[in-house]
Amino acid sequence: MIYKKTLLGGVFLFSYMNRDLIFIKWLALVCVLCLNANSARGQQAIRGFVFDSATNEPIEEANIIVEPSGVGTSTDGDGRFVLELQDNDSVLVVEHIAFSRSVVKISVSDEAIQIGLDAEIISLKELDVVGETGRGKFSQLETKNMVSDINVSDISIRSYSDIGDVLLNEESVMVSETSTGAKTISIRGARQEEMVYMYDGVKMHNGGRRSLDLSMFDVSGLETVEVLRGSHEGASGSSGTINFVPQLSYSNGASFYQRFGTYNTGSYHTGLSLGNGVLSLGYGTGNSVSRQFYESSGNADIGRESINQFISAGYRPLSNTEVKLYQIKSERTYSNYYNADSIGSTLLVNTVKIERSSTQFGQLDLYVSDQQTTGEDNISQLKTDRIDGQVITGLNYKLPINNAYVELFLDRKNISADWSTSQGDFALEREHISLSGVFGLSQKKSREGFEIKEFVLNINSDIIKDKEINKSILLNNDVSWKESGAAASVSAWDHLEMATIYLYANVGNSFRVPSISERYAHVLRPEIFSQDSLMVEYKIMKEVGIKLSSREAGSSPSFSGGMSYFQYGYTNKIKNIQYSGSPLQFPVNYGSAEISGVELNMEVLTFNELLSFRSIYSSYNYTDQLSFPMQPISLSRNSVSLNLGSLSAKLALKDEGARVLTTVNSDGDLVNNYLKEHRSVDVNISYKIKFRDFTTSVAIFGQNLNDDSQSLDGISIYDKRIYLSMGLEWK
Repeated sequence: MIYKKTLLGGVFLFSYMNRDLIFIKWLALVCVLCLNANSARGQQAIRGFVFDSATNEPIEEANIIVEPSGVGTSTDGDGRFVLELQDNDSVLVVEHIAFSRSVVKISVSDEAIQIGLDAEIISLKELDVVGETGRGKFSQLETKNMVSDINVSDISIRSYSDIGDVLLNEESVMVSETSTGAKTISIRGARQEEMVYMYDGVKMHNGGRRSLDLSMFDVSGLETVEVLRGSHEGASGSSGTINFVPQLSYSNGASFYQRFGTYNTGSYHTGLSLGNGVLSLGYGTGNSVSRQFYESSGNADIGRESINQFISAGYRPLSNTEVKLYQIKSERTYSNYYNADSIGSTLLVNTVKIERSSTQFGQLDLYVSDQQTTGEDNISQLKTDRIDGQVITGLNYKLPINNAYVELFLDRKNISADWSTSQGDFALEREHISLSGVFGLSQKKSREGFEIKEFVLNINSDIIKDKEINKSILLNNDVSWKESGAAASVSAWDHLEMATIYLYANVGNSFRVPSISERYAHVLRPEIFSQDSLMVEYKIMKEVGIKLSSREAGSSPSFSGGMSYFQYGYTNKIKNIQYSGSPLQFPVNYGSAEISGVELNMEVLTFNELLSFRSIYSSYNYTDQLSFPMQPISLSRNSVSLNLGSLSAKLALKDEGARVLTTVNSDGDLVNNYLKEHRSVDVNISYKIKFRDFTTSVAIFGQNLNDDSQSLDGISIYDKRIYLSMGLEWK
């Protein structure tokens, strides 16, 4: 995509001389202009602007070379460059690691030129991770971990009921569905409190009365979901991070989707966006109803309903500045007509974020987020009215310095919990200040063979203070913690003729202070655990890995994949024990424990992406599987996809190893409960028709067609279901 601006000379002659004299003057003027053009050719300067052809965003540090002289430069933070041309220069070559190479012919008349580069896909087809572009937080070649990026706005994804279903079917992560229908995710054996959830890079509250329930997140209003395994600079010590990337379109569009399913389940969601390149407004809403049943009953005795709403606004006054506002509201109800249990939850999040980048001063993100969770639990053993809140303010700042950079992560969370329970009142305020300082050394690819790409050192410190409120009965002591950790990573890469290879290694130590919900649940532990205290959990982390991908965008066949080995060693490992026949759990320190594992993923696309094969596999080894409740020995996802343009089909096979959960019965006896191995066959078929600015679609999704369901507390989960979805989009 090339646009040229040519210098035009104009001469207006007003003369009343005879015709011959006019002709002579014109001829003389043309000769003078030609002579001047030739004499200036050796010192002609050309100015240019390099941008992402998909987003129109400027591209920084693109390499510019003119041939045959070989004179070169690079673009600044605004994507601009200035270059002196020599006599014989006729070709401009533009290169960037994240984009396809561009060769442009230039001429003497070119004073300014604009060059659009196409992004070079460097990871799995479903995982559209692109160099240093895109609106996500994590980059495949910049993050020293395994990272995936799921395009949830894809039509075929619309057949899934919620984000929990998306992750269950598209990733080799452990998605647990409780007997109440709540869905939580675990990566590398992590407890929920070890997981970090982000919304556009801003952390979400995950330590209240109930861990963040993925079933409350509908796919509408989201653009992508990023899945990162292991810790990173902004979340030291986490075993995994989920970043929800919201839709923020600076163009006009509208959509409506309707889904019907087995057991009278269904959902709908609609969205609208307005934009003009500078301003963006978006709104979306949806409703979902689903059913579950007891294995001993022919009726759907369990009902769940959720209502979701999403509002967004964006403002880009400058090419390097963006102001974003988000509001998400989700209401969820659970009713068990068999035992009269019920649970209600409402999540409300308001976030303001400012992003600004500069070549001289670096990248700065400022944000403030108010997050509220309210609800009422009416369970046979315990009744609770709860109000959880978090106000988080923070900044991320990165300053490049030649072949190095420094980065700062600072956030302050003011967390509150105010619960009225049948066992007594619980009220607590927590102040949590997190600070991480990062120093990195990096270099560009300059020669053939493996080169060190980056070395990063990260030091972090947390100060946490819990203050009880006067009315609190269950917990009435003030506690504070001050902990610190460190991590180091190194990466290297090589550009082969057909592929890019990326190697990395991480090592670090971290800590985790018991969450508010863990402190609360620990108070309600049975008498046999009355002498136990809940201590800080410590973790040593080690990881090595390799990533590889095809170099040529659009080549056939193309491939992408990676493999990693990790080892986590815990001290004072926190383990959950569940009351028999109840969703209630309480934590205890289990002692020392270790988990290690191998994770692999690979995708191959053939026949110009007509046919693709994808395989994801995770295998774990535990010193004691009981210390990692509900974690399987292995996970795998294998799929074959056919893309015929308007028609696409996908056949997937999911395997999960056996899992174990420790429960305590009414007599105080501990019982180990095992969930058998699980295998499911899924089919997804979608068809779409485009007419001008409209796209209509229909999709069928069959889940667990081999009918290999599991049972938890007598409730059938992951059972056989079929969904039909239809949609209409205008862009």
